[in-house]
Amino acid sequence: MPRRTHKKSRNGCLECKRRHIKCDERRPICTNCTTSERSCEYADVFRSVPRSRASTPSSSSPAISVARDRLSEFSGQSSDSLPKDAPVNMLHMQLLHHLMTETRSTFNESFSDTMFSPDVMHMSMSSPYLINEMLAISALHMSILRPADQDFYRHQAAQLQTHALTIFNSMELEVNQETCVPLFLFSGLLNVHMLCDSLNFRDQDFDQFLSQLVSSFRLHRGVRAITTNSWGMLRESPLKPIILDSETRFSRSTGPNPECVRLLDLIEASRLDPSITNTYKEAIEALQHAMIACLLDKQDTQASEITAWPVLVSPEYIDLLMLRRPEALVVLAYYAVCLHLRRYVWVFGDSGRFLIESIAEYLGTDWAEWLDWPVRTLKGRHQGTATN
Repeated sequence: MPRRTHKKSRNGCLECKRRHIKCDERRPICTNCTTSERSCEYADVFRSVPRSRASTPSSSSPAISVARDRLSEFSGQSSDSLPKDAPVNMLHMQLLHHLMTETRSTFNESFSDTMFSPDVMHMSMSSPYLINEMLAISALHMSILRPADQDFYRHQAAQLQTHALTIFNSMELEVNQETCVPLFLFSGLLNVHMLCDSLNFRDQDFDQFLSQLVSSFRLHRGVRAITTNSWGMLRESPLKPIILDSETRFSRSTGPNPECVRLLDLIEASRLDPSITNTYKEAIEALQHAMIACLLDKQDTQASEITAWPVLVSPEYIDLLMLRRPEALVVLAYYAVCLHLRRYVWVFGDSGRFLIESIAEYLGTDWAEWLDWPVRTLKGRHQGTATN
């Protein structure tokens, strides 16, 4: 029987294009995505930017190439299919205003003052992929602050992020003194965007949520690749205050965290394969920076150490998490403690509690000793609600 043909939808959403089904182009969410409860995104927000003629594939940094390979599937759309002359509209002005007056204040003071300085903003304006992601972060923040308009602003955030990634993937960038600043800012904001999306707009089924979180962690590895070899250049750039502040915070030596030491003891006593033990050890050592910031600092401490952990963990740990290895889930529960202690930060919300309770239920009573501290933390005196 011949296959029935149908008229193609040229302006359909990205999800319908990915699934190769006809889209009715209903906005902000098409009928297919409404029925299947999928994220609906359209790639027609900003004018696309042509491929840079100043660079060639052979001159592109290996780190950038790795990042592009990991992030290209995330954009899901080529720049050729985007409109060529879409004007900036009043919504974009609203998002820019919100970014400068509200979202900016949720970053730590050093990052905010440096990122929005005249020199850095001038460099940012010449990098459309960064500008799109900055507005995407603003829209995502508004989706958290305005529950009644959450679907609308989250839709805008997804579109802007898609366009940012499309532009980034279309360019053959080489890391140098000129590009390292916008690349660093882009990778940092993209990291926050992906983490917020995974934690706040989660599937209530824990197994599905965990798969989505693992996929997000894999993309975080692509973010790390963007600035792998640029740290020295960044120390001599207008971002020097941020870099020095980061180095100071991450070099703080307060001795091993007692809870981390106890977790390491439990892992070593399990007599796992040495390579697996070492993978967990590295993940816990990276986590210790975030735990120090949460447990020893005041509540107004910003969350850069917490958002950095998914970028720092190894691919081997992510693989173990994907396999639902109990020890890997326990390490994730310890990370969730940090999320819970900073639940008033809009990026995290109530995700820490959700993770700890879900992991405890998933593993059962046999792992109660391992999860004693995370579970006790939920019953502690730490208070906080997501206000900014």
